[in-house]
Amino acid sequence: MRILHVTFENFQDVPGLLCRSHRLFGDEGTLVTMTPSSLGFPNGIMLNYPLLNSAFIRQLRSMTGRVNVNVGEHELRLRTKGERVGSRLFLHARDTVWLYRLHKAWRRFDLAMYDVYHFDGDVPFIYGERILKKLQHKRIVTHFFGSDLRKWGMNPFLKEYADIRFTSELDHTKIDSSLVFVPIPYEADRVTPRQTENRVLRVGHSPTRRTAKGTADIIAAVERLQKRARFEFLLIENVAHTKCMELKKTCDIGIDQIGNYAGTGYGRSGLEFLALGIPTITEIPAEYEGLLPGHPFVNATKNNFEDILYQLLTNEELRRQKREQGLAWVHDFPHPRRIIEKIYDEYRRIGWKT
Repeated sequence: MRILHVTFENFQDVPGLLCRSHRLFGDEGTLVTMTPSSLGFPNGIMLNYPLLNSAFIRQLRSMTGRVNVNVGEHELRLRTKGERVGSRLFLHARDTVWLYRLHKAWRRFDLAMYDVYHFDGDVPFIYGERILKKLQHKRIVTHFFGSDLRKWGMNPFLKEYADIRFTSELDHTKIDSSLVFVPIPYEADRVTPRQTENRVLRVGHSPTRRTAKGTADIIAAVERLQKRARFEFLLIENVAHTKCMELKKTCDIGIDQIGNYAGTGYGRSGLEFLALGIPTITEIPAEYEGLLPGHPFVNATKNNFEDILYQLLTNEELRRQKREQGLAWVHDFPHPRRIIEKIYDEYRRIGWKT
């Protein structure tokens, strides 16, 4: 079976790892991206679409408030992408520009010859249904990551054409109960855990977007706590992934996120801390615990984060327990073979695979 994974950007290498992991089952995966990875991950077939990550577009996003992807729990609902006239007109106009780039790649890389089209991020090459009409006799999958569904909504055309809809975000299951939850994959076997602690404990936090991870609340709590406990705080931002991992490996405690501003639970950052053998704090609401059986995260909220961090700083045995639990869990629960197996369970359910 040949599976084409199509995504805006190979963000945190999640689409890329999904794509590569098909080979574990003897299948072929190919990655197509629309803009280069900002963190240095593989791009696969690069369409290099305009109107995505240029300086002008970043400035326009900032001016129009599109940088803020936060959506409160009380605001969660199933939105339709392009439901506003102005937005819809822009998306269709952008399609015209993108189709020119896509046309050349389509022929050069024979993009019509795949069995399954797995759209990571709910963008079927363009916003409109022109490409989906070409693929209407193919097998179509949409897979949600990050804030796109929460903030901007579901592509109405892909909603119609997709045979299977996945999400790797816990709170998306509240937005649309028909979405099938599959965790993000992670190759913990490729990471060497740290063996010793610093004499002065170091706490690390590596947000891709501060507002999404509750970073302001985290920093405020850390500054208060440093008045009564001795520890270092390392904020890791705006560095290539290899450098990020080097810095993370110097930490004794990791913080993924606090609050449910633009997502719930944990991300790749939390998995990286666990794979390094670092006890990790994040916020996982009770209603989602069932989707993460046996998870090793130290659960905290904005209200008790300072106390939870203090407890972890002052309890060496707790850190040891969480280290061991974290290493065992991160080598099993998000293992790529397990994740692809869950995806293939859905393939089998509708007769795509035996």
